[in-house]
Amino acid sequence: MNESPMTAARGKDLAAYLLAVGLCLLFLVWSLQLWRADLRVPLTYYGEAKFNALLVKGILDFGWHVSNPAMNAPDGLDLRDVPMSDNNFLLLLLKLLGVVSHNYGVVLNLSFLLTFPLVTITALYTLRQFGVSQVVAILASLLYTFLPFHFVRGQHHLFLAAYFLVPLMVLVVLWLATGKLTLVDANTGKFSVKLRDHKLLGSVAICLLMSGGGTYFAYFGCFFLLLVGCLVAIQRQNWRCLALPVALVALIFGGLVANLLPSILYLRQQGDTPSVRRHAIDAEIYAMRLSQLILPVSGHRVFLAAKLKAAFNQRLLINENDDASLGAVGTLGFLLLLGWVIVRKPELRRIEDDGSQGVISYLSILNLSAVLLATFGSFSALIALILTPKIRAYNRISIYIAFFALLTVALLLDQLARRYVTNAARRGVFVALLALVLVLGVLDQTSARFVPDYPKIKSEFDSDQKFMRQVQGTMPAGAAIFQLPIVPFPENPKVGKMFDYDHARGYLLTQGLRWSYGAMKGRASEVWQTLLSKKPTPEMIEQIVLSGFQGLYLNRNGYNDAKVENELIGVLGAPQFVSDDGKLIFFDLRNLEGQLRAKFGGAWDAKHEDALHPLLLVWAEGCSEPEGPPDNNFRWCSAIGELQVTNGAAHPRQVRLETSVITENDANLWISGPLLTEHLQTGQKPTPLTRTLTVPPGTHAIHFRSDGQRVLAPGDFRYLVFRLNNFKMTVEN
Repeated sequence: MNESPMTAARGKDLAAYLLAVGLCLLFLVWSLQLWRADLRVPLTYYGEAKFNALLVKGILDFGWHVSNPAMNAPDGLDLRDVPMSDNNFLLLLLKLLGVVSHNYGVVLNLSFLLTFPLVTITALYTLRQFGVSQVVAILASLLYTFLPFHFVRGQHHLFLAAYFLVPLMVLVVLWLATGKLTLVDANTGKFSVKLRDHKLLGSVAICLLMSGGGTYFAYFGCFFLLLVGCLVAIQRQNWRCLALPVALVALIFGGLVANLLPSILYLRQQGDTPSVRRHAIDAEIYAMRLSQLILPVSGHRVFLAAKLKAAFNQRLLINENDDASLGAVGTLGFLLLLGWVIVRKPELRRIEDDGSQGVISYLSILNLSAVLLATFGSFSALIALILTPKIRAYNRISIYIAFFALLTVALLLDQLARRYVTNAARRGVFVALLALVLVLGVLDQTSARFVPDYPKIKSEFDSDQKFMRQVQGTMPAGAAIFQLPIVPFPENPKVGKMFDYDHARGYLLTQGLRWSYGAMKGRASEVWQTLLSKKPTPEMIEQIVLSGFQGLYLNRNGYNDAKVENELIGVLGAPQFVSDDGKLIFFDLRNLEGQLRAKFGGAWDAKHEDALHPLLLVWAEGCSEPEGPPDNNFRWCSAIGELQVTNGAAHPRQVRLETSVITENDANLWISGPLLTEHLQTGQKPTPLTRTLTVPPGTHAIHFRSDGQRVLAPGDFRYLVFRLNNFKMTVEN
């Protein structure tokens, strides 16, 4: 029985997808040398990859990532302070992978590796929707999958590496541009809604998924939707054409707000923290540069290309924007799109009737708009300055530009094939040439530096795992372990030789223990840990034990010398465990706890409460970190500032406040709140302020407001108005 043409076409399409995925996996195994990997060990074992590992293990252990009682002991970690729920769709995929394994390393690795075939599938689907032939679509989808962006983001920026929704977003944008998706009847110019239109339903689904697939990709998608909506409205001279793009943007924005609502409500109630504060200058620091799109990948396989890129990277402000390289084929498409705008000068009223060239015309406009939005010193800087600095890494739009470029190459290759590939022999040569371009393109876009150092990672991981198993085998279930040095969470610079999130290995490699790491920047727990760390070592250890910690963990890489370690040994004796690589040491505090309980007797509970709940001062929005030496420090604030005073004790405390205030000009400073209300005249001469306050139990806010002039300091982009000198609050009872 002969199969129908539709069945045959579907069979060929399925074969194309299977071939594309098979090639993707083949290139993936080769480019990362996965035969050398142990998937139980993370492919990346430092830096932000450990933050994503925390999210993965938190989901596996506690059902979701928001609350982690095993970190930030004794309080527990509340990740509503770090809004990650804009990735809820991707986090749900991580949870589903938990069915495969409960090992965080396996789930983390699989989640990253699966992004490659997922990108291939969505890119191939989008290309086929625009009539690109199967063989050309496979080429373009695989080159898009193996962009440097994918590897460099890796497990550090796991959710950015999962950019498989981007091609689908581009599909929706081009459907709108070409009139295939509309709510306006072409003949009458009036609204005509077809609820069963599969393109409309598909677009709604894509936008909903995009709202849970990361703020940046959603933000750029909204930009392109609005841009195309305006173009189509001008083209048809009918502003009803804006209704659907605006509705889709509202859908994305509404979904994004719904996903982030727990964090929005929490931060509104508790105030924000430094981890969510951004500055307008960041849009320049993390901007995209045209040269970075065109230049080869860092560490290119060709020596001269690698040398050229290394020379460029000696410039200032080279950071994550380094991974924007489009590769040779993508660069060709990008330059063609720029040339298309200049040479063809697309006319809005004629674009829609130009077939595939019309799609390229729209792509050229989208491409140019992306460049004008995201490059250094462009509209992104103005948006950050005038509207919001929350979106700062505009270089990430490069993944949209890459798809515009490769779709353009694919459309032009298809046009070339239709004109010149007219028989089987020519088709064979054409396919062979495409295969050669694919292999050379993947070689061009990948680098030997993308291959993890498997032996080094495995050695470090095994050393850590053995050490943590010793700790877990010694400590009782639920025991709290204090970690030194104190490292604020999240996004902290290196401490000594310690990478950010290195302390996370305690939680990642144990079950049932609680770890002090995870004290949120700008929250009381961070202030409490910092207060402890500033005490003399014998007093610090006593306070740690009184606070309920039964173990002490120290990372030697966090110190430039052995002073602190030697002081710990002087009080506690030799450490119980030292890791095989010599980086980590562990002290069992239970013997000291017994001694202190005997020493304090009936006063133990009171000592415990005092250690856990000292008076804490948290400087909130508007106030910068202290500067200057400890005995003569100062803190800048903007026109407003807030100080949160927390008394965790069950009784009121009497405290003495001492400070002085300086402003650039004669000004007024108003202080208000339940603890203190004052009006001070300030100027360049310090105005002293000394008061005795009674602080009831709980957290109380002191608000500052000044009408002073802004202090302009070269190279300092903060909004500086008044300065508090040597601010102290001393408990008197």
